[in-house]
Amino acid sequence: MRGAIASETMPSDQSSPASHAALPFAIGPQHLHEGSRSRWRNLAVAVLFGGSIAAALTGVLGGGASHVETASGAGMAAQLVYDPIVRSGNWYETLVTVRASATVKDLTIAFDQPLWSRMSIDTVAPDAESAEALDGEYTYHFGEVKAGEIFRLKLDGQIQPGLPRRQEGAIHVRDDKRELTSIPIKLTVLP
Repeated sequence: MRGAIASETMPSDQSSPASHAALPFAIGPQHLHEGSRSRWRNLAVAVLFGGSIAAALTGVLGGGASHVETASGAGMAAQLVYDPIVRSGNWYETLVTVRASATVKDLTIAFDQPLWSRMSIDTVAPDAESAEALDGEYTYHFGEVKAGEIFRLKLDGQIQPGLPRRQEGAIHVRDDKRELTSIPIKLTVLP
């Protein structure tokens, strides 16, 4: 009789305590069944995670392969190696190589000032014989480079933090004031 009374008082929609004993604390039967939204949530997480990895591997957000630009002019050829996408707060490096096929009396390398807006240039190697900041350019004079010589300039700097921006200008290679060649450059600065 007692068994009959107990079965009548227990509602039929409740499961027995023995079936809940296998589940961890605070986990109920409703947690065992996936809802229709969880599939989309899993897909969204996979796409976001995979997209982040793909962006990092391709260099779309910076840190990719360096860009190489070349130009030639009267008695010389120039090569510029730089990163077209840089990140705020990070260090960057620019290399300028000049191969002289004729003597250059006063090798002068000039950078348009907008290129270095909100940047700190920490290293210029080798040191210039003289430097000036006139007429919207930073200009460095390195003296004579003889025919057959190769001159390499290394610049190291740091990007000042700020909003995303694009900086454009050119790097000019001159024999004192006479333009030999110039290389246009575009930098994308990301946070």
